[in-house]
Amino acid sequence: MKDIKIAQIIVDNKCKETDRVYSYLIPDDMNLSIGHRVIVPFGRSNKKVEGYVVGITDSIDFEINKLKSIISLTSNEVFLSPNMLKLIAWIREKYLCYYIEAIHGALPANIRIKNTYRYELNNSNKGIDLLKEGYPEILTEIVEFIVENGDSATKEELRDNFNDNLLENALKKLIKLGILRKRQIIKKQESIKYDKFVYPNNTHNMIISAAAKKQKLLMDLVCKNPGINIEVLKKDYSIGQETINTMLKKGYIKVEEREAYRLTQEELPLEEKKVLTVEQQRAVKEIKNYFDEGNHVLLNGVTGSGKTEIYLQLIETELEKGKQGIVLVPEISLTPQMIRRFISRFGNTVAVLHSGLSSGEKYDEWRRIAEGKAKVAIGARSAIFAPFNNLGIIIIDEEHESTYKSETRPKYDAREVAMKRSEIEGANLLFGSATPSIESYYKAVNNLNRMKLVSIDSRVNNKKMPDIEIIDMREELKSGNKSIFSNRLTEEINNALNSGNQLILFLNRRGYSTFVSCRSCGYVAKCPNCNISLTYHAKGDYLSCHYCGYSKANPKVCPSCKSKYIKYFGIGTQRVEKEFEGAFGKIKILRMDADTTTKKNSHKLILDKFRNKEAQVLIGTQMIGKGHDFPDVTLVGIITSDTYLNLPDFRAGERTFQMVTQSAGRAGRGDKPGVVIIQSYSPHHYSLIHARKHDYVGFFKDEIRLRKEMNYPPFSHLGQIVISGYKEDKVIRAAREVGDLINSLRSDKKDIEIWGPSPAPLSRINNRHRWQLVLKADKENKLLELIKDFYSSNTLNLSEIGISVDINPLSML
Repeated sequence: MKDIKIAQIIVDNKCKETDRVYSYLIPDDMNLSIGHRVIVPFGRSNKKVEGYVVGITDSIDFEINKLKSIISLTSNEVFLSPNMLKLIAWIREKYLCYYIEAIHGALPANIRIKNTYRYELNNSNKGIDLLKEGYPEILTEIVEFIVENGDSATKEELRDNFNDNLLENALKKLIKLGILRKRQIIKKQESIKYDKFVYPNNTHNMIISAAAKKQKLLMDLVCKNPGINIEVLKKDYSIGQETINTMLKKGYIKVEEREAYRLTQEELPLEEKKVLTVEQQRAVKEIKNYFDEGNHVLLNGVTGSGKTEIYLQLIETELEKGKQGIVLVPEISLTPQMIRRFISRFGNTVAVLHSGLSSGEKYDEWRRIAEGKAKVAIGARSAIFAPFNNLGIIIIDEEHESTYKSETRPKYDAREVAMKRSEIEGANLLFGSATPSIESYYKAVNNLNRMKLVSIDSRVNNKKMPDIEIIDMREELKSGNKSIFSNRLTEEINNALNSGNQLILFLNRRGYSTFVSCRSCGYVAKCPNCNISLTYHAKGDYLSCHYCGYSKANPKVCPSCKSKYIKYFGIGTQRVEKEFEGAFGKIKILRMDADTTTKKNSHKLILDKFRNKEAQVLIGTQMIGKGHDFPDVTLVGIITSDTYLNLPDFRAGERTFQMVTQSAGRAGRGDKPGVVIIQSYSPHHYSLIHARKHDYVGFFKDEIRLRKEMNYPPFSHLGQIVISGYKEDKVIRAAREVGDLINSLRSDKKDIEIWGPSPAPLSRINNRHRWQLVLKADKENKLLELIKDFYSSNTLNLSEIGISVDINPLSML
């Protein structure tokens, strides 16, 4: 009996019932490996679907003749290494997602296979007579279109020409009548780009007519520039394809195709390795010692302490060993700056992975890594899945940033994934930040999860930290200043402008979650149960807590000082720009926010203009408040520090300290001293007091005391269940049903707290109403067990309702 080989496959079908491994027979002539991508027949209709091979075996516990066979191998490329498959399996369990969602999370979307359908005519004569039969006119129109299209049309072609609402039923009717047949087409998404280059060939007996001027020009160019790009000939010299074909036929030229990369990196001179300061040398020595002992490291270095140079030298050490490295940055806006540093040190061995790239560019970069042509990958969150096969180090810069947590399934945290990947691959792991997350710092100081702490307390060459002043905006109001610029900030803006220096105005505006505050005394309406700011709801004019559900009427006068200056809070960047122009005249201003960064490379263009001193003032949101190095910035003004402070989130104090410290760190990085002005209605809040003194340790001690008191992370774990839909009454009813089911399942897990259901802080997004439940437990596995029980027991009739689960969310909004 011949040997039988069976592939264990995850099929591309996002469904609770199909979230498992399927077995398929491997054809005798197919050379298959774990990690390959295949096409398989699936379901009763044997629809062709994409699948990923996660195992190969020679036995199963049911009859072989029930197995279907793999249809085809999509390519010889191994898409998922054994180590990556281990990581994917862990993500599925950790973040409660489907297996295929975890696979899709690890792979660029553009390498996936796309299914489409082609509708072909069975009998054109029968179709033309449709109107006489009394059928709807659209049936005849579709048939006539298909006839004119060569007796077949794709689903996309039909959608471009007919109303989508009517099309689906019309096509079903035509198939039922036997007029059309439907054929599935598998299309690969990815494509390799090739450029063509022209070389001279057999030119010794070349004869060209004097009248053939284009042919002569072509041969002159090719002989002088062998290997000239065919597109250059066409665009720059107007030489047509016909002329090129004529010369090819005569044998005077030959054309060679070469793979081309769509992403062209900036040409930069190679940078020499910098001599480290004594502080940096000590830090590197400590980090390497901890790595040798098998530990992860948190590098807590003040802004301007030279953390990037440490990253570069640690990566270089791994490259010298023949290994590779991943560097994560939190936002696209920070990527160009980091890329510039790394390319100037490591040249074209650097690959870039982030959402600002086109599909083709992403595919090319992913392929360069997979083929071993790139040794270092820099990018945002998803770069943690860069397909290296000999990973030596993972570095996560600005590790405190919430952007490392995915907001779509799988809702993974790149820091946790990095820990697991470093464990699987035997790679070193370094977190870096001037303002580490409370959870990471707590682990490091208590040596939990193999995390160790290394600190740098001074800037490179002992440059002075900027002077920070906190301005009480309540006093400004009392003195009659109703402007968004305090008198002190106005004075410093004039000083910077008159001295020819640059300045940054930072607006901490998230654009949502309005809170209620008194401009006269600084009072903020808070929940008596959770110590979290209450959220203002315009509809109904009330305040509510989105943790426990507490609510009350919106006060008309301040409960603390009886002032009438109490209202919901919010200022936008455009208003800051307009008021700046009104107060300081026509100064060249750049604005960097969600509105000005919609186009490709817009982050880089704005930052480059500011770096090149094409503007004196940069106004922006959180995307300009971290990581950037502008040597001529002497003033940073934080227009309002209260927005984060009063978000309905227990991390509000932490976010505020991080925002103020990171923004302040943009000042005084060159040879000129820096000044930072913080405007606040809560000037005595502990997060601002510690930020003014550049005192992270002091802030951590105050914050961790509060966290312990309220039993918030890192002393507990949270789970968030969001119920959403277009009809509010259905959402409320579903939320209560989910709450009842969760409570019944918790019967033997009384140590898990359940808050809600209550309206989510963002109670409506894109016309979808949102309610939530928040779960809190001392152990993460207890939360996971309860939510898994909920998934398996959920027999609720929740039509038109979406349910989203997040384990340890970084934002409760």
